[in-house]
Amino acid sequence: MPYYFIAAGLILHTYFWGMGATWLVLPGRWRRWWWAFAPGLGMALQSAVVWVGAHTLLPGTASYAWWSELLPLILLWVGGRRLGLATIRSLARDFWRPPAVLLVGIMAIAAWFLLSPMAAAGRGVTSSSLGSCDHADYAAGARVFLEFSKDDRVGMLGLSEVTRIGSAEYFFDFWLRLNHFTPSALIAHQSAIFWLEPYRLISVTAVVLLLLNIPLVFFLARAAAGVRVGVALFIAALYAISPLSAYAVHQGGLGQLLAAQGIALLVVITALLFREARQGRPLWPWGLMLFAAFWLLAGSYNFILIVGLAQVVPWVLGRALVKRQTPSIKPVALVMSVALLLCIALFWPRFSGIVERFQLFAEYDYGWRVPLLAWDGWLGLVSDVYLEPLGSSWQPLLMLGLGAGWLGWLWRAWQQERLRAVAAAALVLPVVLGWTILAWASLTRTNASYDAFKLISVFYPGLLAGLGAGLVLSQKNLKSAALRGVMIIVIGFNLIRANEYRQIMARPPLRVNKHIVELGKLEARPEVGSINLKISHYWARLWADAFLLRTPHYFAESTYEGRNVTPLRGEWDLKYSLLQVFPSSGADYRELGRNFQLVRPLAISALRAEFGLGWYAFEHFVTDQWRWTRGTGQIILTNTQAVPVRARMRLMVQGLHGEDALEVSCNAQLLQAAGISSEASWMEPVDLTLPPGASILTLSPAKNNRQQAGADPRKLGIGLHRLELHLLPQP
Repeated sequence: MPYYFIAAGLILHTYFWGMGATWLVLPGRWRRWWWAFAPGLGMALQSAVVWVGAHTLLPGTASYAWWSELLPLILLWVGGRRLGLATIRSLARDFWRPPAVLLVGIMAIAAWFLLSPMAAAGRGVTSSSLGSCDHADYAAGARVFLEFSKDDRVGMLGLSEVTRIGSAEYFFDFWLRLNHFTPSALIAHQSAIFWLEPYRLISVTAVVLLLLNIPLVFFLARAAAGVRVGVALFIAALYAISPLSAYAVHQGGLGQLLAAQGIALLVVITALLFREARQGRPLWPWGLMLFAAFWLLAGSYNFILIVGLAQVVPWVLGRALVKRQTPSIKPVALVMSVALLLCIALFWPRFSGIVERFQLFAEYDYGWRVPLLAWDGWLGLVSDVYLEPLGSSWQPLLMLGLGAGWLGWLWRAWQQERLRAVAAAALVLPVVLGWTILAWASLTRTNASYDAFKLISVFYPGLLAGLGAGLVLSQKNLKSAALRGVMIIVIGFNLIRANEYRQIMARPPLRVNKHIVELGKLEARPEVGSINLKISHYWARLWADAFLLRTPHYFAESTYEGRNVTPLRGEWDLKYSLLQVFPSSGADYRELGRNFQLVRPLAISALRAEFGLGWYAFEHFVTDQWRWTRGTGQIILTNTQAVPVRARMRLMVQGLHGEDALEVSCNAQLLQAAGISSEASWMEPVDLTLPPGASILTLSPAKNNRQQAGADPRKLGIGLHRLELHLLPQP
């Protein structure tokens, strides 16, 4: 239940920040649509306040967040006086009209699908992921803006050798200029207002950003694509429950969700600006709103500004040519140029970093493989939550049929209602072109498919509106009934996938649990002066970084931007490993819960433990990790001393079946033989003496063990969850 209250609070707070500004700048004839514009303006204004605060000496948003609430309160009061009580009452009555009620219902259904798995597990409010580790990156940025000033150089922020990326010398500067500023800035501000740590807000913020896009998707379909109310509601519902939207939410795609809001605002505002320009009305209010849209893009996905007008420009040019209103292009271009130039002037660091961002893209292949989604995938017709295409033999026919059907409609529309045909083509074809280029690039660059997914995501509101515009010409005939049937089938298919997301995220593959959160307590330990992060698990390593910003720490593995691999100069090693070596003195290590260990490097330098032959890949669930043997598994124990080393060994293992057994040997000498459970459990400790050099520890399943696990094609031996080697005092 807390998830629902927090989500509702974040939505209301965003509207609080944007409502007054929208009432002040939105021209009167469009004022009844204020609820579509308020979220975007609210987020733009809120992040702008954090931007200003980040350039002062104030110690983070925690010091000024509540004072900043006076700004939207004043705007709300001034905007309310401008409208008058009668107008406000009229606007309030609009919420009881059927389209508004249905739109709120769509948002409620989407909220249930996305939030219910987070709330169902009976745990506290935290963040979870389908597979991406971006959540931790945003949390680190949120802590930077929440707790630090721009000149703070404490902890990791003061290690320029670690945090340098391109021209950004410090972690704070990296977030201002190169990384996705606005998502972390919003989380920092909301964290201060709602008294919640940033790590609790990442996942629920992703849901809220999607929900706040839904009203704008509806209005974009009406204003830019010219569809009827029913079709606009269908498009909004499709966006709300689409697998593409859910994938972005559960992968922590806050930047792309904000960019979708910004691009949709550009399309809608430009469409209305074009109408106003030919009627001689004042255009400066639209310029202010365009400024907010440009800032949303610059603050979140600044590099997307390069193609941010891909739908806007052909929409304006096409409409002007068809209606022979080319004189209107000039004022539209002028207002848009002034808004963009003003945004560049006020937020220059976000624009100056665009070239550098593309240089980083050329140097590093960011992201991961995402299946290429064509026409059918854009409508949510995918086979699973990871967006794999439909695997049936008729899937290519479906894809070609949908594409041919839309192109056929476009041809007929050009002959009957050219404005709608031009609008649909402007919203769809530029995205198709960009997707085609990236699809071709994916033949040689794996992660180009990730870029293709991001392209679809940020232009998704307009793309769906353009695809759905084909339903607008339907009349009350057989064709109309057939199209209604298609709409029901598409929505039904998307609902099935939405429920699959709900089921898998009830037990998410990645989650911030108490073991990770407790790492943050190390910041308050005076004896822990600096740390080497020897954590192979990417999710755990990034979250450890987010929770340890006040403690200097160094990275043993390539992690993410602003976290460079450097010489390990830490006094302690923070380790996350199945193979753990403990020193003989308790003063030289700290037990931090399952799989985490804090140890002084010199205290365990006498012994190393590494995996040898006979193992399958690592498997994990949240912070639990394990590894199965491929029959017999070897572990190499290296004594670096010139004399034998004594140690006490303990194993946490599991078998496939309750009657399985394990034999443990070292250098071909049997140490232990015992039955093991099908659940991970500890074996009795055993002492061993290791000669100088390498020794081979073997874990062998008994001969009568069954080595097949259901449908798993692998022949599994022994599952190792943890090996502990406690060094004993040497004689």
